[in-house]
This record gives sequence, C-alpha cells and structure tokens, in this order.
Amino acid sequence: MLFNSQIFIFIFLPLVLAGWYILNHFKKYNIALAFLVGMSLWFYGYFNPSYLLIILSSIAVNYLISFLIKKFEKTKKLWFILGLLFNIGILGYYKYFDFMVGNINAVFKTDFALKHILLPLGISFFTLQQISYITDRYWGSAEHYNILYYMAYVAYFPQLIAGPIVLHNEIIPQFMDMEKRRFNSESFADGIVLFVLGLGKKMLLADTFALFVNEGFNKIVWIDTPSAWLVSACYAVELYFDFSGYCDMACGIAKMFNFDLPINFKSPLKTYSVNEYWSRWHITLTRFFTTYIYNPITMSAIRHGKKTKKLFRNITPMIIFLISGIWHGASWTFVIWGLAEGLGTVWSQRKKFKLKKAWYTWLANMLFVVITSAIFRSENWDNMVRMLKAMFVPKFGTMTVELCLPFANVPEFYAIIRAVEVLCPQFINWIYIILLALLWLIAVLILRGRNAQEILQHQKEKGLNMKFTLLLSAIFIWCIISLNQVSTFLYFNF
Repeated sequence: MLFNSQIFIFIFLPLVLAGWYILNHFKKYNIALAFLVGMSLWFYGYFNPSYLLIILSSIAVNYLISFLIKKFEKTKKLWFILGLLFNIGILGYYKYFDFMVGNINAVFKTDFALKHILLPLGISFFTLQQISYITDRYWGSAEHYNILYYMAYVAYFPQLIAGPIVLHNEIIPQFMDMEKRRFNSESFADGIVLFVLGLGKKMLLADTFALFVNEGFNKIVWIDTPSAWLVSACYAVELYFDFSGYCDMACGIAKMFNFDLPINFKSPLKTYSVNEYWSRWHITLTRFFTTYIYNPITMSAIRHGKKTKKLFRNITPMIIFLISGIWHGASWTFVIWGLAEGLGTVWSQRKKFKLKKAWYTWLANMLFVVITSAIFRSENWDNMVRMLKAMFVPKFGTMTVELCLPFANVPEFYAIIRAVEVLCPQFINWIYIILLALLWLIAVLILRGRNAQEILQHQKEKGLNMKFTLLLSAIFIWCIISLNQVSTFLYFNF
C-alpha cells in the first residue's frame, strides 16, 4: 500500500486512526496495540501477501535471539553472532543471491541458474532495525520487551517500508506511555501539515522530475553532454523530493498517532562538503553505520595505538560507504558509488580541508552530488560508463528538448502544450524548455527555503494563519486530483 494512493488516504488511514483512538479511549491498551500491529501487517501484506511470512519469520527469530541472550548470559555472544548471521543471511539471499551467482558465472565460466528472486519490500530497513536491537541487547543497552511491543516496533507501518530506521528506545517507550495513547489535536494537526507537504514533494515535484530523468536513461545511448548533466541533476533533486517526501509523510502519520519518529533529512542540498551532506541525508542510516560499525572499529583502533587509529580514520569511512553501497542494491554501480562517497568523505574530513561556506564550495559539493547521482541511478555498468562519458566528453545536440516530451502527459502542462501546438507550433520547443526551467525554479526556491520540519516549526511559532491553511489545502487538493498517476517511492527498490 502506498501513502500516495486513494485506498491509503481515504480508507486505511482513517480506519486505523479511528480504531486506535477508540480502543485506547476505552482503555483496551493491549487490544489497541494488537490492532495497530494487525493493521501494519495488512499494510505490508497488501503489496504481496507472501511477504508476511518473511517479516513474521524475521521478527520471530530475532525475538528468540533476544530471549536467548537474556536466558543464557554466558553464551550471549554466540546467540548474538547467530542473530547477525541470520539477518545478514536473509538479506543476502533475497537481495544478493542472483548478483553473486551472476558474478560467479562470469568469472569462472559456470552456468549456475539464477532464481530471479523478488526483493521483499522494506527488508533492508526492518533487517537493519532488528540488527540494531539484538546488538543493543548484546551490549546490555536494551531490555527484552513484550512480544507485542517488539512486533509494533518492527512492523509499525509509517516507517516499515522505507524508514526512518528507528531505534527501540525511540518508539517502544512511546508505545508504553499511556498518555501518548490519548488524542492530541496539536500533534494531529502537525501530522496533517507534514503529510501534505511530503505528499506535495512526492507527487508534484519528484514525479514530474522523474519524467525527464526516466526519458534520459531510456535514451542513454544517444544522450549528449548538456542533457547528461541535466538528467543527473534532475535525478539528484528527484531522489531528494521523493525520499524526503516519504519521510515527511511517515513522520506526519506518526504524529497523527501522537508519536514522534526521528528526522531523516535536514536540507542536505544546502551543504558545503560531502561529510556535511551525509550528516543531513538519510540521517538514520548514517547513524546506524556510525553506531554499529564505525564506532566499534574506531574504538578497536584506539586500543591498538596512534598509528592504527590514523590508518583506520581513513580506511573506516571507505568501509562504511562500501557497505552502504552494497546495502542500496546488488549492482557494481552501487559499489562504485559507495567508494566514490567514501573518498569524498575522507577528503572532506582531512585537517587541511577547511570548510568555507561560500558559493563555490557549495557548487563544488553539488557537482559531486550530481556526478555520484549519475552513478547511483545507472542500472548497470554500461549505462554508468555511457552517462559519465557523455558528461565529461563534450558532445552537443538538441536532445534536451526531446527529453522534455513526456511533460505533455502532465495534466498541468497539457493545456499549455496543446495550445502552443495549435496556435504557434514554431515555439513548441521553447515551451518545453520554459516548462523545464519553471520546474527547476520552483525546486530551487523550495530547496533554498525551509524544509518541512522547519516550515512546521515556523508556522507554530507565529500561529497557523489562513494563508498557510489555504496553501496547504490547495496542495492537498492538487495531489488528490493527481492520484490517478500513482507511482512507487524510489527507496522501495533498495
């Protein structure tokens, strides 16, 4: 089920909110939590009922590992390692089996059959979430919760499919707080604001940029240099609006339940270095890698002396981003992307590197983001090479106009394009360029302004006014009218 769908907005969300608050009003707290878990599983199984077996098996095994760590203190390291192997194994099977077999066949000239396994939605997210939990159990910083609370922690539908990656101590205490179970009109209103802003990001901006980007990669064989740079830049913006829009909606839905999820984005496209960029992009993923991989490696290096510490200070970011690249997908392009991000991070962390918040450092950082976005979006090695070659080996043409042709399918643009085609067809190419420029102007104004969380805070400080309410209503109605063009979120693929 998608946040940007009629069944979710008009059926699922009202039902789950009504059931949650009614059951809690009558103090049926356990039944209310069970209801929330059940509805979350319906939300997840709506895509494919067979996915339910995977997530329930994952929950059961990890909960058992947690119990064994509690029950058998002396052998808790063994249970922890078995838990890690299980989680990495299930993720490896569903996400990387065909990739590994394909590479074995290519290197050793074998002919092992590929299974063409369909990647279960959200498996990358709920697997990391459970790894964080059993790690905290092993470290002694998490308790063994009641099974119902643990299921709610893993399966809570706003963050289940694409994050944010929530830690147990961020959400389970909220589930346990009975005061949080009461309807809070202020929190509910905040949730509506975040949900609508996120919905607008996704449907009105990300999906429109996607038309240009997809056309560019579909015609990558013929792409010229200006178009290659434009396509890559559009993808960087599309990915931000798409993923941050999802997270805004997730946080908004959680606030409707009077719960708070961690913020996942803090205007990353305003940053001046790669290191700063990653402190603001997909914050909860960066936090996971920092807490559960980077910090343990660093602590181990410190114990082995200054030379080892210096060595690991440069190597560890490369390892982290290599893992991050592999986590994002089973393709060598993600490995290259991870290595590039790792190199950029190491460079920006150097003592000699002095961050100057000037337009040229921002521009340099954005150029790096655009180049790595081209790598990230490329479906295979050949496409990556073609795109990078087109970006750096000058080749000029008029392909940019051709890539704008899908704008004719956008309802907001349709009437303008048809009118020009009838009245003054000689200007039609210019209209396409103007529409692309207009789209970019709107995007830049939004990107340079406040993000959704900042807009919400600003409006709360000065008081919600009629102008903002009307603007929010217009965005929502606009999105509802556009619901016949429902598209999935990009991070569902990862």
